[in-house]
Amino acid sequence: MALVQAVENGKITESTTETTTSAGNDLGYDEFLQLLCAEMQYQDPLEPTSNTEYVAQLATFSQMESMLNMQNSIESTKANDLVGKYVIVKTTSETTGETTAVAGFVDYVQYENNQKYIYVNGNRYSLDDVYQVADTEYMEAVSLAEAFKASVAKLPDADKLTLAYQTDVENLATVYNGLTSYQQSYIDSDTLATFVKLDGTMKSLVFDNALSQIPSADELTLENKEAVEALRKNYDSLTTTEKTYISKDSYDQLTALEAKIAELEKKAE
Repeated sequence: MALVQAVENGKITESTTETTTSAGNDLGYDEFLQLLCAEMQYQDPLEPTSNTEYVAQLATFSQMESMLNMQNSIESTKANDLVGKYVIVKTTSETTGETTAVAGFVDYVQYENNQKYIYVNGNRYSLDDVYQVADTEYMEAVSLAEAFKASVAKLPDADKLTLAYQTDVENLATVYNGLTSYQQSYIDSDTLATFVKLDGTMKSLVFDNALSQIPSADELTLENKEAVEALRKNYDSLTTTEKTYISKDSYDQLTALEAKIAELEKKAE
């Protein structure tokens, strides 16, 4: 008799439950032929079974055996295909009834007493306990979302943001814009809202800093034309949401500078 072991909290625990089923109870092809021969030998001579019935029994058994072999082959292939994949395993404790979920990559597959087991994080689980299988694309999206969230959390609140964090915020923007729509969908709404506010605030700081480098309209000369045009280009490159972070006062200063440049150019003609 074989000792049955249960998986609880990710570990193999000893169990006193035993099974009385042995490999000898499985009827194989040879055993079936022996039974068939015995049936033929001890059949009622007054009511003999026809050869057609024997052939039918043999064909039925052969068909069933082929189907079982095919099923075992499919299950083995399924188990082998899990190696290296990220899975979620759910097990239920026989004592407490508590369901525990374990996630990780499948290290290898083990076959024992016609049962199939997978090893995850060094622990053995029944193939039947696999709840979900995640593909590489999913895992990559989840990992990127977690890394993005951690990076956003390291930055100060938007109202405490300074130009010292410009590179960090711009790098995050580059990372986010480089993600596919599928990968972006795994970034939670709170993290995304925080990032959008940080990004918009930083663009406002950069805009105001560039504006402060340009003389006021009263002191403006045509030598400042290039700087004014660059500031306009900066503003026009912003999205509708990003433009909302530019104050009305700053935008009014830009338009005043542009008007002054136009006036100076007209005088220079």
